[in-house]
Amino acid sequence: MNNIIDFYQFRRQKKIKKFHRFIVFIGVIIIFFVFAYAVIGTEVHHPTEFPSYIEPKL
Repeated sequence: MNNIIDFYQFRRQKKIKKFHRFIVFIGVIIIFFVFAYAVIGTEVHHPTEFPSYIEPKL
């Protein structure tokens, strides 16, 4: 009887491990997309304080 109980507990732990792995994988993907969005978002919008040309002196 103990062998059967241990087998079911092993299967449950295996499922929990797979679930944790899935959660970590999703978390890594979300962090990657947030980082990529931050990098792209800051590079696309140039600061408006500095002109893109040099004004001629009169």
